[in-house]
Amino acid sequence: MANVFPTIQRFRQSAEQRLPPRLHGFLVSAALIGLCALGYHLRRPSVSLAPTLYAEDGAIFLQQAIDQGAGSLVQLYAGYSHLLQRISALTAVNHLSPLAYPGFFLLVAWVSWLLPLISVEGLIGAGVFGPLMRVAYIPYVYHPYAGETYLNLPNAYIFFPLGFILIAYGAVARQGSGRPEPPWPAALRGLLFLYGLVAAFTGPFMAIYTIPLLIFDGLRRRHLPLRPLWLSLPVLLSSLQLYFSQLQTTYPLSTAEALRTLLGRPALLLDWFTVHLIAPLLGGYKPWWLLRGLPDPLQLLAVLVALALVLLALRVVTRSMGQPGLLYLGIFSTLVLSLSSLLVATRRGVDLKLVVIEDAGGRFFYWNTVLFLSVLLIAFVLLVRERRSRRSTACRAMAVWLVLTLVFYHNNVVPRPIEVMTPSGEMRTLDYAEQLGEQCRWPHPKLTHIYGGPMWSFQLGERQMARLCSVPS
Repeated sequence: MANVFPTIQRFRQSAEQRLPPRLHGFLVSAALIGLCALGYHLRRPSVSLAPTLYAEDGAIFLQQAIDQGAGSLVQLYAGYSHLLQRISALTAVNHLSPLAYPGFFLLVAWVSWLLPLISVEGLIGAGVFGPLMRVAYIPYVYHPYAGETYLNLPNAYIFFPLGFILIAYGAVARQGSGRPEPPWPAALRGLLFLYGLVAAFTGPFMAIYTIPLLIFDGLRRRHLPLRPLWLSLPVLLSSLQLYFSQLQTTYPLSTAEALRTLLGRPALLLDWFTVHLIAPLLGGYKPWWLLRGLPDPLQLLAVLVALALVLLALRVVTRSMGQPGLLYLGIFSTLVLSLSSLLVATRRGVDLKLVVIEDAGGRFFYWNTVLFLSVLLIAFVLLVRERRSRRSTACRAMAVWLVLTLVFYHNNVVPRPIEVMTPSGEMRTLDYAEQLGEQCRWPHPKLTHIYGGPMWSFQLGERQMARLCSVPS
């Protein structure tokens, strides 16, 4: 390990001497993003090689785009606006053959996943983030859960806004360092503004992260942080998502009732945090399978040990940061997101016996895992590359954690077949293209089944049928 960093340093210096700085930076960024995309693809190649529609793609986004046209753009689902998905579905039903829907939706999911990487590389190139931020790519690519959140349009709202959130944190960090905003071209500012608008109305993530950021920036600067407008306007508009979810959506339980229900089930809360917060930091759900059989006091001790390790890593990282308050703010927003997801699930009247299931809202802990894994990895690198800290207790604790994570790491991969139950009670696997081929042989459109079950099926309209049946088979 002692020879790895000097070797990398010599290779980097040699490349910098041979290439112009801008070209070198671009090639490094492109290579890293390409490697990340390849690694992510190789986790579940079947998803990209055989695209399929996923759950809400059908009955919600496509069906409402077919039935309501442009009116579907303002429809809420699960208490939020999903503008990216609505625009994608409306584009598909108006301009593409139904045969192309799965591939187009997969393309949008890939773009959503890549945007945060592109944003970080841009911020590194601008000098806002250091190259060490690239260590955070590892948990982003190899996050130990490749199930519901993996490459589908309904869950793209988890990834798509993150790029703008990172840019917002980078802009505030630059202002906090005393450096003025760079003279970005008007076209780039306009593009960032459009990105921010779509991100603001695609799920609640942007509001939860950037509204506290704007408040933090305003308190620090002691005036309303309205500049730059490409940042402040989308952030302010994102607050509408909180209005939609809290004041425009009715739930069986009030917030106070949901809190009482949760606080009355401490064992459930302990299990929830062990499953969705601690176990992924140790490589996936396998540690939970081991911990769940322990008495509650021992399980609580394991949770506290893992949290102590995170706090130790946080201390190591913040000592080398110029503005640690931004990291604390990001962690605060991430915890708010996670706790609010559990609270909303309870308000919806979910049976509390079901919330111990791996993905009964657990995907909302995604950014907890990615953020904390990033902090742990960055802390480990910071400790290892300094000779004095290489043999410290903190470095050894990080090394033990890393070994355990590698031992327990696994992909929680769920297949995506299209299955329906026949009248005889047997399960039958359907092919999306074959279903569409049969549509043209019937006088009226039939339901098209997709992954997730019959409740997510959708029915083509006349325009979509005409476009489908005009394509030679």
